Order: sequence, then structure tokens, then C-alpha cells
Amino acid sequence: MTKTTKEASSLRRLFPLFRREEGQAAFEFVLILPFFVFFLLLLIDFGIMMYEYVSVSNAVREGARYGAVNCGDGACTVDTALDGSDGVRDRVLDRSGGILGEDNRDEVTVVWPDGSTRGDSVVVKVDHDYDFLFFPNDILGIGEIKIPVVSCADMRLEQTDKAQSLPSSGSGCQ
Repeated sequence: MTKTTKEASSLRRLFPLFRREEGQAAFEFVLILPFFVFFLLLLIDFGIMMYEYVSVSNAVREGARYGAVNCGDGACTVDTALDGSDGVRDRVLDRSGGILGEDNRDEVTVVWPDGSTRGDSVVVKVDHDYDFLFFPNDILGIGEIKIPVVSCADMRLEQTDKAQSLPSSGSGCQ
């Protein structure tokens, strides 16, 4: 027998409590439980992030489609028109499933990079940051952890727009 084996056997003789192994499985479970809970919450957080990505992508696609179809009578705007009709940005915010709200208006970009004639592009882009639900931003002392949720849609105008004030700076989806 080696020295460590002799010491262990002598400890078991001195302390009969060390001979029993009945609580070993419970102790191992308690050791693994925090890692399991962390992994489960991380999995839920990534599932919510994917839901946000899909919702934002659908909203961007819906906004680009709205701009491509409804920008022909000169009433197409980026924001709400004077007559109360929705602009392209409003359409994106409405169709985002509650992910984007009024405080996210500046995250939605709408441009007509080629002009406003039939066949030209309308580009809608959202650059949104996902904040973790279960984990605080500064959990490890490394600063904020944000995952960008970015979606862009580029569709062709179906008819020439009569409005002259459409924003044309910017480019297509890249």
C-alpha cells in the first residue's frame, strides 16, 4: 500500500463517517446543479434572442413590401404622414411583434438609394441590440454584452412615386 492509501484507510478507521457513501450522489448533484441552471437559462435567453431576430426580420420585410407597393401616389413617407397614414417606419414598428417600440424609431432606417421611379429600390434596415434577459450586462466586470440583431430588406418599387422628398442617401443591403 502506498502512503496515501494508508492515510485514507486510517482516517476511515478513526472516523466511521468517512466510510459511508450514501450522500455521494446528492453531493455530486449539488455540485452540478448551478452549471445546469446556468446552461438552461442561457438556452432560454438564446431562444428569446432568435425570436427577436425572426420578428425583426419579418417586420423589416413587411416594411419594405409596404414601401414597394404603396409608394406610387406621392403619399409615401418614412414616418407618419400629415393625414395620419402610416409611413414605412411606422409599418416596421407595428409589425415587429412588440420587439420594437417608439423608443426604437432611430434603429429603423428607410432609404430609396436609386431614386423613386418604378424598379428602383426601397431599402429598410433595422439595427437593434439584444439585451440578455437572465444575465446582467456587467456580470463578469467586462462591460455591457449586447448582441446585434440586424436585418435588411431591399425591394423594388412597383410604380413611380410622385413624392419628391424621399430620402435617397444610403445604399442597399450589404
